[in-house]
Amino acid sequence: MTSNSDLLDLAFSFVFIIAFYQCLMVYLSIHVFNEEEIIAVLTYFDHIVKTSDSEISTIRRNILSGTLKNALLFSKCFLTCLCSVGVIINIYDLNKTEWASPMLFTIPGIPRDSYFFYPTNIIFQIILYFSSIVMIIFSDAVIMVMIMYFQAQLKAITELLLKLDDEEVDQKATAIIRTVHEEHKEALHKFNDMARSFWHAYFHKLLAIMLYLCFTFFIFQSMNESLILGVMVVVSMVSEVYVLCYFGQMVRNSSEKMSDSLYTIRWYELKVRDQKNLLMLMMRFKYPFKVETFGFGTISVYTFVQICKAAVSYATILYTFFD
Repeated sequence: MTSNSDLLDLAFSFVFIIAFYQCLMVYLSIHVFNEEEIIAVLTYFDHIVKTSDSEISTIRRNILSGTLKNALLFSKCFLTCLCSVGVIINIYDLNKTEWASPMLFTIPGIPRDSYFFYPTNIIFQIILYFSSIVMIIFSDAVIMVMIMYFQAQLKAITELLLKLDDEEVDQKATAIIRTVHEEHKEALHKFNDMARSFWHAYFHKLLAIMLYLCFTFFIFQSMNESLILGVMVVVSMVSEVYVLCYFGQMVRNSSEKMSDSLYTIRWYELKVRDQKNLLMLMMRFKYPFKVETFGFGTISVYTFVQICKAAVSYATILYTFFD
């Protein structure tokens, strides 16, 4: 490494390595190492959608209908936006390399004067670029949709608990509390299975994004590149980590709201037996629904802030050291 250009090439290579490392590790985490657990959770989702023999079923079906539509719409918009950024980046890089390399590298062994140089490099690199983007975003969408299933279940439990405020519910209070207990117990068990399965996926995703941001900041600090392009790349990566952290925060908020609903109902008007049952629910509700991973702790909006701060700090250290 005898010049600044060599450092930039090395940093740029690290960006590609990190991106494909993320794709590989997330695929292994979801489809290989934790396949049975993921299938068990999906079977649970299928069960709660098809069940219609309890009072919570109607509430849950209405909530799920709107929640999943929003999740799918958001996933499509997210995929469209990032792919649009990818198109702009590829066009910019093609123009910069005289329409030879959309990812700023060339396949070794093919000379520039060969008939196969341009079509091979352009077609291969575009397919490689967008296949990696789609793999990353689809894994994000899987995480988002699965978390929103649990959020819908927690909302349904909360609404069922609020029915205890009705004046004519005295005869049904025991049945409602029993249903809440059973639904919460099963949901917590399945959520813990999912959280253990996503422990590795979240770790590899957040670590990869933090390193990706670090090297990207370093590259754009050291090069006279387009500021707009740099902002678009950084915003794309920041939006991905925000989405991952936001959905972790969202399911925890729903869990805490479910717990708080026990204190807002008119529990003092229930029978003594039902009041004792509510105390048991309070003890169960002490364990919130949360996604955790090694090195980052509980996934929340605070985690998003910490990752962005760490990426900027590491990039500044690299820039200062090599400047």
